[in-house]
Amino acid sequence: MEKTAQILKTLGHVERLRILSLLSHGELTVSELVQILGLSQPRITQYINSLEAVGIIERLKEGSWVFSRLRRGNTAVSAIVATALTALPADDAILRSDLRRLDDVRRERAKAADAFFASVANDQGQLGNEYLPQDDIETLMKEMAGQGPFKMMVDLGTGTGRILAVFADRVERGSGIDNNVDMLKVARHNLAGKGHDHLTVRQGDLHVTPLEPAIADLVTLHQVLHYLEDPYEAILEASRLLIGGGSLLIVDFETHVQDSFREDYAHRRLGFSDTDIAGWGATAGLSIAQTERIDSTDKSRPHVKIWRLTKQVSTDALAVNG
Repeated sequence: MEKTAQILKTLGHVERLRILSLLSHGELTVSELVQILGLSQPRITQYINSLEAVGIIERLKEGSWVFSRLRRGNTAVSAIVATALTALPADDAILRSDLRRLDDVRRERAKAADAFFASVANDQGQLGNEYLPQDDIETLMKEMAGQGPFKMMVDLGTGTGRILAVFADRVERGSGIDNNVDMLKVARHNLAGKGHDHLTVRQGDLHVTPLEPAIADLVTLHQVLHYLEDPYEAILEASRLLIGGGSLLIVDFETHVQDSFREDYAHRRLGFSDTDIAGWGATAGLSIAQTERIDSTDKSRPHVKIWRLTKQVSTDALAVNG
């Protein structure tokens, strides 16, 4: 009872509710909250501290950045937060203004990311090879996925289509989704001919793809999550696309502190831990089945991690098969 009262007391403040509303749309740094809310950094830090103290939000430090996000895992707290968010008036002028400024902040970040991708789109599909052991990664991905054949593969954030090509001989159909037009031009060129008639790419938001649910037995996210505002949303979409028993392969950096990757390569996040992936996966109905790490030979470069997650088979499907 005391805990609940403290949570409700903390939420009983206009500025903290504004922060709660913004974080319901994804992770943000204090500097981004300052930019959106027009409040001083000390004040926002104070509000963040109070929200964290009662378990409403949590903070994640990555290099010189600290992200704030809604805390998942506590059913009681999540229920109170959900009720508070639902009760916020959709037509409130202040909240609507906050969301417009949030869109502005994200739009500026997206422009920077698009400019980066446009600059590398014609790099013969070798995006990131300056710091990624690409051949090792692809070999290990195929080993972890298995021989298949897979009826349908979806590559989220397909870029130049390279991962579709890597799995071409193991899939009956493959579809790549990407929002960057320049990348898709390169992908279509790379996949033209060469026995890749069963592979297609299309423009779309990988958080909300234009694909039907439960159509894929293999989904891949290759070096994609670290660019995203909210990696969990992409994992949730991958789960939506997977059939029961299907696999999601995530390839990304292990947690690191190379701040230069944000400026040099437009990274939003500095890698991920097993705890990150397992937590997001569990919420999306996925569980980690296997992990592998590819160690960097250069101390200035982070290690690469591959996670294979499997989609839980629904009880209805078990009953039918039984």
